Amino acid sequence: MKKNIFLIILSVCLFSGVLSGQDFDSIRLNNILQSLKLDKTKIKEELCTEKKMPNTEDSYIAVIPVVVEQENDDYVFTVRNYILITDADGKIKNKYLDPTDINSDALSLRSFTIDTGLYTIGTNIRAFGVKADFVGSSRPNPYEISTISMYYPESKTFKKVLDQFTLDLYSGEWDTRCNGEFEDNHAYIIMDPSKTNNFTDLKIKTISVTTANKEVKGDCESKEISKTSYKILKFKNGKYQ
Repeated sequence: MKKNIFLIILSVCLFSGVLSGQDFDSIRLNNILQSLKLDKTKIKEELCTEKKMPNTEDSYIAVIPVVVEQENDDYVFTVRNYILITDADGKIKNKYLDPTDINSDALSLRSFTIDTGLYTIGTNIRAFGVKADFVGSSRPNPYEISTISMYYPESKTFKKVLDQFTLDLYSGEWDTRCNGEFEDNHAYIIMDPSKTNNFTDLKIKTISVTTANKEVKGDCESKEISKTSYKILKFKNGKYQ
């Protein structure tokens, strides 16, 4: 059985249970919630995440998902994220309540991840990303998607410059044994030398792999086709598009 089939089965197994968010210092989280006047019943604590800001003393980026709507099913809910920078004690330096609703329903929201890559999008402006990972529950029709939103600190809040851009997308249809087709797309954000409205253009490099599996004389044979494409996101009307 080929490698991609093993990966599909492994993926289904990994996503069959609840995945926890990144570690979050409990004292710092409690202090943040006190400042925001929230209790833990109003947030998705398992999705809260934080990361030390690179090259910045006593500063942590934090994501606090606030529950907007909750169904009886624990996996069906809607959140909006507080994006924060705090000190080591949880004192808030920058605060932004992202107005975008993030839904967990047919596609389950599994985690948020803070990406502190070298996103230097302007003079003395370094952005960071917040990735959201979703997974479907169908084994015959696997589906996973990862999106990214980008922000940079300004005054005591943030500016959001990219909204839920798709980074990774995996989908397929198979008989759960061998026969089927799959598509796996991975996008990479590259800082382009060009600028638009004084902001660095974002070059998006996408690698797409299409795989066809067919059972031949008891063996599962695979054929892959890979292609690479590029596009440019420009900063217009306050956001990359």
